Amino acid sequence: MVNEDRIINEFIELVSVPCPSKGEKEEAELIMSKLRALGLEPLMDDVHLKTGGNCGNVWVYIKGNVPHAPVLFFEAHMDSVVPSTGTHVVRKDGVLYSDGTTTLGGDDKVGVASMLEVIRALQEDNLPHGDIQLCFTVSEEIGCLGVVNLDKSWIKADFGYCLDADGEIGGITYAAPKLYDIDVTITGKAAHAGMEPEKGINAIMLAAAALSKLPAYGRLDAETTMNIGVFHAGQGRNIVCPEAKFTIDMRSLNEGKLEKLKKETLELLEKEVVAQGGQFKYEITDSCPAVCVSKDHACIQLAEKAARSIGREPQLLTSGGCSDGNFLCGYDLPCAVLATGMSNIHTTSEFLKEDDLYATAQWMYAIIKEAAAK
Repeated sequence: MVNEDRIINEFIELVSVPCPSKGEKEEAELIMSKLRALGLEPLMDDVHLKTGGNCGNVWVYIKGNVPHAPVLFFEAHMDSVVPSTGTHVVRKDGVLYSDGTTTLGGDDKVGVASMLEVIRALQEDNLPHGDIQLCFTVSEEIGCLGVVNLDKSWIKADFGYCLDADGEIGGITYAAPKLYDIDVTITGKAAHAGMEPEKGINAIMLAAAALSKLPAYGRLDAETTMNIGVFHAGQGRNIVCPEAKFTIDMRSLNEGKLEKLKKETLELLEKEVVAQGGQFKYEITDSCPAVCVSKDHACIQLAEKAARSIGREPQLLTSGGCSDGNFLCGYDLPCAVLATGMSNIHTTSEFLKEDDLYATAQWMYAIIKEAAAK
């Protein structure tokens, strides 16, 4: 079974290593050395040639001894948000903190430490299990670049789990949104703002007028959000602004609803801009596929049963965020995102209960055990 002292010591070791996005090499080498010590043969892919990082994703395939069990995939990312270099862990009353100068790095070293500990526990217990594939990814925090750029032919599993969500152990995210980023450019006409402003067409005002016509933004409904989060415009205070650019973040759990929103939003904005003499252009980036795993799928049912077996009540959840799990689902790997107990992530006040660290590993162990029993 999971060794509590060992996993906590390994977690502390893992978060002490520098691991910024695109700079995970030292962390990757440490993980690979630990896997080799377990008699395994990890491989590193070449996604860094596309991302500009200093290492690729780390993969390892563990042959099972239960022939007809489903092949399971587990994933966690190696990078942490800054400031994350050289985290010093403070243990207090069963809770792990940083010393306040860095993030703790539980996002996502909880997942990394759990994956390493569970493989040790499987070997020590000689537990019957099917084939297992582990993937430790890079650059998740800056757009899931490790997963976006991986060769999906490397995936050799039936379904999988990302160990990378906050919240109580037992939380199972089975649906997350498809995301569009839409870069809009509105062109007006420059003129001197003091001498002949009537000869100009102010792109800032065109954009403001068009955006003011949107019927809603922010939370549109329980499944759908839209945000205008970036706006660039202007050449000088005395120049009628000739160009304005902004970016729309548009996402929904319902892909049909998202397509309708995209079409109607762009048509409305273009109509308003053109009517006032401006020009309207846009570029759509299909930034993230949706996570959508049926509640009846073995992936979800196994996670529920395993959670109950360790005394945690499963909760089926949807999310408005995107993770590596979205892209894995986009590669036709049914993939749920499991809660690991991490809290206040992306801040220097991040913390993690020791019991949740143990429970994350126990949950993974139980999933593997239940899969073999089926």
